[in-house]
Amino acid sequence: MKGYKLVLGLWVTGISLSFIGCNTPDITDQEIHPSGVDHIDTTWFNNDVYHFPDNSWTVYSKPSVLGWDEHKLNHVGHLADSLETAALMVIHKGVLVYDWGATDEKYLTQSMRKGLINSLYGVYWDMGSINLDATLKELGIDDVPPLTEMEKSATIEHLLKSTSGIYHSALYELGEWKREKPERGTHVPGETWYYNNWGFNALGTIFEQETGTKIGDAFYEEIAIPLQMQDFVSSDVTYITQADWSEWFSGNKSIHDAYMFSTSARDMARYGLLYLNKGQWKNQQILPKEWIRKSWEPVNIEMYYTLKFGYLWWLFEDGTIYMNADLGFEDDIYFTSGSRGHFVFVIPYLDLVVVHRVYIKENDFWSQAKRGVFGIYAEVNDQDVYNMLQLIREAHPKYAN
Repeated sequence: MKGYKLVLGLWVTGISLSFIGCNTPDITDQEIHPSGVDHIDTTWFNNDVYHFPDNSWTVYSKPSVLGWDEHKLNHVGHLADSLETAALMVIHKGVLVYDWGATDEKYLTQSMRKGLINSLYGVYWDMGSINLDATLKELGIDDVPPLTEMEKSATIEHLLKSTSGIYHSALYELGEWKREKPERGTHVPGETWYYNNWGFNALGTIFEQETGTKIGDAFYEEIAIPLQMQDFVSSDVTYITQADWSEWFSGNKSIHDAYMFSTSARDMARYGLLYLNKGQWKNQQILPKEWIRKSWEPVNIEMYYTLKFGYLWWLFEDGTIYMNADLGFEDDIYFTSGSRGHFVFVIPYLDLVVVHRVYIKENDFWSQAKRGVFGIYAEVNDQDVYNMLQLIREAHPKYAN
């Protein structure tokens, strides 16, 4: 009997250690791309022309020839090495001038999923399959407990802007956004802004209902294939449902699943380049220019300091982040981000895309509990990422000399 108790105790201890342990690997600087070329024709580089990768990124082994300060650029890698950064990429006019870490590894995008589904709405809006003015009532969208008539008057555009005024319980919702959510009925649609997972999740339901296509399949066909993404497949979009233990544990209740993307840094860099080039990839207009403009046009509602929000994308006006911290940039920065340090920055006036990723691969019950209860997770503080972005700015040809 004592032996049985000993074995049971060791088994439980093993589970406990596995449960509370952080399985983040030791990420080291590594090259997963073909060796860099020593020379490319830079004539086009000095003009308003972008290069687009084919099966792999064009890597320039001498960024200094393109005007970059390599000494300052290396400081970016040193900073990444001191943090829990998993992957980092710097793309200038479509050329990979710097990368660090496992850029081919797929990580959960966290809330960058919202910036990703933005493109699908743009594609199908252009097809005429999605009407941004359609109300939830017209679309037959409801929940349990049911939405009110006022809530049903919200439109798809309200959901894209996060101004729906719907404060229903939502799946995959934790932290301050859940704790500080207003009471239902506090605001009418369009009256105020609140970052609300209910609306973001409902956009997934609406997309699949109106197009008859799963999000993963649509993203693969409409975005991944044209951009020649190297890693994404349809099954990289999964769903968190009401039946998941993580949602029961969190007390979240909704019929609208949370769609979750897993992507690599090098595929996210292609996505950023698509937006940098106003929806055009090589000679194909994947997203309408008008959609990019609408997506980056900030809602005309008071928000957090200088932080702005468009259609599922964020905006720093004149490079000024919230809390009025000036990063030294002279024009707008557009970005999609996810908690714990996931970012894709698009900086048009510098012809720049910057991708930063953190090791987060699972979203099951145990992973959620680790983060929510024990505070154990891989994370890079937003301010550290902004510091990294500032170092990249200082190394950029516009500022290096």
